[in-house]
Amino acid sequence: MSAITAILDTTPHMAEIRPFAPNLQLIDIRGPESPSPFSAFFNAAINMVNDTNAIVAEHEQMQLDFATGKLDDILAVQMAQDRAGNAIQFTSQITNRIIESYREIMRMQI
Repeated sequence: MSAITAILDTTPHMAEIRPFAPNLQLIDIRGPESPSPFSAFFNAAINMVNDTNAIVAEHEQMQLDFATGKLDDILAVQMAQDRAGNAIQFTSQITNRIIESYREIMRMQI
């Protein structure tokens, strides 16, 4: 598995997508003046996972605020739930496409 794959952690109240290596930093051996295409792609994938985590955390906080009475707008909670669900689905679909592409490349004969 590559470092950009995400692990879906199902908890009783919400699913959270975590990067496989959360503290992973890309080291570009060619220097900062010429970033590789892979490093740009890798950083975009990591940022997507981080954005998804932020959306899920925002939704969980809204659910908690609604349950404790700090928030009374049920429509905002439902919209946050839909947004979090869509973000998780999008991230998992992108992850599946990346894995599928990797497998296809590995099947190629040289």
